[in-house]
Amino acid sequence: MIRSLLFSPVFFYGQIVFVLVVALLLGAYVAGRGAGRPASGGSPRRLQPFLESQRARAIALGWSPRSWLWLRVGSAVAGLVVGAVIGTPVVIVGCTAVGVFAVPFLLGPLTDKRRLQMERALVDQVRGIMDLIRTSNQTLDEALTDAGVNPLPPLRRVLEPLADTHESIRDRLIEVDRRALSPIANRVCADLLLSLDTSPEAFVAEAAEVLVPQYEADLSLQERNHAIAQGSRQAGYIVAGLMAFMFVVVMHVENFRAVYSRPLGQVVLIVIAGMVMVIFWVIGQLTPRSHWVRWNLVEIKSQLERRYA
Repeated sequence: MIRSLLFSPVFFYGQIVFVLVVALLLGAYVAGRGAGRPASGGSPRRLQPFLESQRARAIALGWSPRSWLWLRVGSAVAGLVVGAVIGTPVVIVGCTAVGVFAVPFLLGPLTDKRRLQMERALVDQVRGIMDLIRTSNQTLDEALTDAGVNPLPPLRRVLEPLADTHESIRDRLIEVDRRALSPIANRVCADLLLSLDTSPEAFVAEAAEVLVPQYEADLSLQERNHAIAQGSRQAGYIVAGLMAFMFVVVMHVENFRAVYSRPLGQVVLIVIAGMVMVIFWVIGQLTPRSHWVRWNLVEIKSQLERRYA
């Protein structure tokens, strides 16, 4: 009876749903650790950190969020198909889980590299705004609009809202921060919001003496964390490669495959998978994470409007 239950279609589809729910909750939890706790509310608000993290990855890669989500769905389906070819319930669920998590894991180095390039370009863009104000006697508002019209290539998608003159400059900066989802971008937008009411000369002096040097220090910290994270990921790649190689060898032998198809063999596979996940968890704990205080630009805008009303 236990064997028929383990291999029944209802149990199989139940496992798939369970894995997808766990993947969604884990993604929301991880995103919440990096972006702070979401505000209380319904389910859409609770999922907001997860959706924002996915949008941030897509923007860092230069993709649209829809393309990124389609890639993740495609990898999950590919994992499901591979597991179905092998045929045992636990392997089907495991391959589906690998499909869910493989894309962020494999593209993690590229994502971090592109995000660093974006943040470095953003600091360069601030320097360009300073030079534009200094040489052409533009106001900060006008210089920001010009930056949206002629942004540096890595910032084209992020700075696009600055070119929309139908919105106020404060709303445009809030939208830039929402798109970038970067600690440096958040700080830059907050500083620019607070500098809109100062004279162009005062902004140039403050940016040259205080703001840009601080952005440079933040970039250096991000680069060091990125280098350490790369070493941790290489350890993860080694573990994943060894486990994948051993899994293929074992499943290629018919006798081993028959043993692991039994209920006890399925339990053994679950234990092994749990041990591998513990290894990845330990590697993740050893990887430095940049914790940042995210400025609430909407509240800053509201305070400024009440102040100058």
